[in-house]
Amino acid sequence: MFKITEISPQQKGNLLNVFVNGEYSFSADSGFIVDEDIFVGRSLENDGLCALKRSAEIRKAVRHALYLLEHRDFSKKELSKRLEEKGYDEECSLAAAEKIAEMGYINDRRYAERLVERKKNKVGLQQIRYELAKAGICREELDDVLAETYAESDGVDAVVKEMRRKLKGKTVDPDDRKAMSKLFNSFRAKGFDFETIKDAYEKYCENEDE
Repeated sequence: MFKITEISPQQKGNLLNVFVNGEYSFSADSGFIVDEDIFVGRSLENDGLCALKRSAEIRKAVRHALYLLEHRDFSKKELSKRLEEKGYDEECSLAAAEKIAEMGYINDRRYAERLVERKKNKVGLQQIRYELAKAGICREELDDVLAETYAESDGVDAVVKEMRRKLKGKTVDPDDRKAMSKLFNSFRAKGFDFETIKDAYEKYCENEDE
């Protein structure tokens, strides 16, 4: 049997330290203390104490996640990993990220849509797919979002725009394999496929000849 023997404010921050059997056990915010009916003199079985400590840790992770979201958007996987980097264990981090998703603060589909809109004028479809997969967007959702938000013309237009910046109105001699390879490879490195680059170069040349 365990007994809560002291609840006292931390020297820094706005959390309260909870002592059990005379030793520090965990910290929590005042709302958690009230909601969970934590008071000096309360007795707890081991399972009950462990559950309280786990709930308090998840709550702190949720608070930390909300702070992180003030600065940028995250997918659920990204948020969970960032919480792990901040010292929360994997189980706690995932539980906090799922709670944040339930609250509507993060949404993987919305995250994917925003990423596509932000990236489609800068990198190719292959790169976008890679970034979405890395962020933990499931294959089905990934394909669905791309079908709705990305068109072949987006890639062509993005390459043409960058070609205009790179070439400044000039064209590359198609027989100059080294120059053509260098040009095409610069776009392949950004995730554009060969056909997209080829179509973009033809479009670029047509516009420059007008």
